[in-house]
Amino acid sequence: TQYTTTTTGTKNTPKQASFKIIGNKNDWNCTLTINNNNNNNEPKVWITQNDAFFVLTTEQEQGRMSQPTIQQSGSNQTLLVRWTAPTTSVPPTGYELQMRENDGGIPWKTLAPSLSGTEVRKKNLTSPKGYQFRVRPASAPENDNAFSPASEAVVAWGLSDGMRRLFRALDNGTLLKDSKTPMPLADALGGKEFVLLYASAHWCGPCRQFTPQLMKWYQSMRNQAEVVFLSCDHDDAGFRDYYSSMPWKAVAFDDDARENLLGHIRVKGIPRLVVLDGKTGRILVDNAVGQPMDINQWRCLARGDNKAATTTHGGGCGQGGGCC
Repeated sequence: TQYTTTTTGTKNTPKQASFKIIGNKNDWNCTLTINNNNNNNEPKVWITQNDAFFVLTTEQEQGRMSQPTIQQSGSNQTLLVRWTAPTTSVPPTGYELQMRENDGGIPWKTLAPSLSGTEVRKKNLTSPKGYQFRVRPASAPENDNAFSPASEAVVAWGLSDGMRRLFRALDNGTLLKDSKTPMPLADALGGKEFVLLYASAHWCGPCRQFTPQLMKWYQSMRNQAEVVFLSCDHDDAGFRDYYSSMPWKAVAFDDDARENLLGHIRVKGIPRLVVLDGKTGRILVDNAVGQPMDINQWRCLARGDNKAATTTHGGGCGQGGGCC
């Protein structure tokens, strides 16, 4: 049997979609072709679903779980998948989670047959087309289980081209995650909504006053933002002593990228905290020291909703307690 319907294509160009359904009783296979009514010579493109479609009973439809919610996890090419447990008299003993790439015809793949919790982090999601997820209870007989509707397709954030260009001078392409341990740039900054460049030094009194405030903020926001320490100390020993108390990433003292980045943000006074859009590398706030650390305002700035209320580029530290 073939069904034809008209939908809207790119830039409101009418498209005709033909559905071929082959089967009987309660399962079908389906193929789809889209024709451009304005160009009869355009070749047909078929999207084939190899697995059978099943019609759900009313009871199965009413008992389906809600679709999972997907969000960025704050890690490189990683998504956080969450779902709500069904309200049943007998709670499920586990959940089967499936994933597929958001590309026509790619089948669903079971990630785990029986998860005990209601959230999971999925790593190494490299497709620029994004991924969908669906879930169902794993405790009932398979024929009685209906998967939830598929989640919206979400692309997992990796290291943006803007960040890659900004840190291109890094030795070996790594940052420090502590005073001795290097970390690939993509793992350090990939998936971060914001990157904060922190120019500071242990000999600077206002810096030592501000660093604990920044540490407290960082502990609650480290999934959304990463701080990169750019030392303004006089030597490597001073850098290591000061950095040993910090929880974020750093450019090594003897790495040429440190001077390059300090020059890029035109540091003339410290402490200096420059807020960058993690997806573009664009400066959103020229100096956040002494300003509210409002991540929602930064999101507005990243969208272009408002003009940034910043110090002039290359200006002073902006902290009420003075600067060095």
